[in-house]
Amino acid sequence: MAEAEAAIERLATAPADDGLVIREIWLLRLRALLAKAHGDETAYRDYRDRYRAMAKSLGFEGHMAWAEEMP
Repeated sequence: MAEAEAAIERLATAPADDGLVIREIWLLRLRALLAKAHGDETAYRDYRDRYRAMAKSLGFEGHMAWAEEMP
């Protein structure tokens, strides 16, 4: 899990244009999965719900389907 955390942090802090939504949606998904792996249900639900909302607002059908599969 430490490697996953480090990879997520590298992605989050990597230089990119402001408003790069594809990076933001992936970060929400990855952070939700990591929170679930840590057993942090509160953080998991928060990231999952934000991920679902973002996927829906952007109309990203693949992410919408993945988000709906997250309990």
